Amino acid sequence: MPSAEERAALAAANADEEAGADPRLRLLRTFVAQSLRPAAGAWERCAGTAEAEQLLQAFLRRAAAEGPRPLLVVRPGPGGLAVLPGLEAGPESGPAGAKGLFFLRTGPEPPEPDSFRGAVVCGDLPAAPLEHLAVLFSEVVLPVLANEKNRLDWPHMVYQDVRQQAHSLQCDLLVILEQVKGKTLLPLPAGSEEMEFADSKSETVLDSIDKSVIYAIESAVIKWSYQVQVVLKRESSQPLLQGENPTPNMELEFWKSRYEDLKFIYHQLRTIKVRDMARLLDKLQSSYFPAFKAMYRDVVAGEDQQMFSQICLSQIIIEQ
Repeated sequence: MPSAEERAALAAANADEEAGADPRLRLLRTFVAQSLRPAAGAWERCAGTAEAEQLLQAFLRRAAAEGPRPLLVVRPGPGGLAVLPGLEAGPESGPAGAKGLFFLRTGPEPPEPDSFRGAVVCGDLPAAPLEHLAVLFSEVVLPVLANEKNRLDWPHMVYQDVRQQAHSLQCDLLVILEQVKGKTLLPLPAGSEEMEFADSKSETVLDSIDKSVIYAIESAVIKWSYQVQVVLKRESSQPLLQGENPTPNMELEFWKSRYEDLKFIYHQLRTIKVRDMARLLDKLQSSYFPAFKAMYRDVVAGEDQQMFSQICLSQIIIEQ
């Protein structure tokens, strides 16, 4: 019994009786209809344009000397479709909620109708790929790695390395997502959700702490210090250096955004988890504890300065 996908392809073929029609285009249309659900006739209107026809023919018929390039079909608006070369201009270039469907050839030779399914792969491209990837890591990849049944034959060092790399990539994604919002995220070290810090000053307790935990905390302090310095070194004169003509309102918006970012950093440094990390570094007399204290003082001082600058600038604008 044919699958739903095959039945849809057969229906599309029956609806497209014109002589010489490329069956591979009908298969592409089937995938687009199932994934993007465009309005009736949207694919025909899109594929009928000279630009889209050129891209489709290049994807289906030309040999890829420099390696196969993906083809992207997006739904930029209700009922409409657009064909784009590659993934450089993703669905985020369209309105909120737009999504895309990518096609990628698995080899340099043009796909044939009878081997189309093996020669071309396709997949959904969400409107916000980074957010989608971050959720995929947190809800799929990391839980799979955490399940001991999935790594029974793995050497411990291999598991530690894979886990560290996955956590590092997840942190980078989360940092970028917050940067888009104008905020600086201080990622917690790998395994922080499992860390338990004892308040006791007993040497036995301190000696029992895994050295990798200490190394992860110290590495996090280095990264946090760099992130904080990037925020503190931002200057409102940057638009002027880029040839723009900043207005007083732009200046006020800069100081307001900078203050909100420093406040966001301050609240992260005040969480119980981070304070426990700082206390542990202090008890161990780590050379990174002074760096943590200096970073904290810089954030507090910068936050106070930001508030003062913002108040003064607001007063100047009001007086004008």
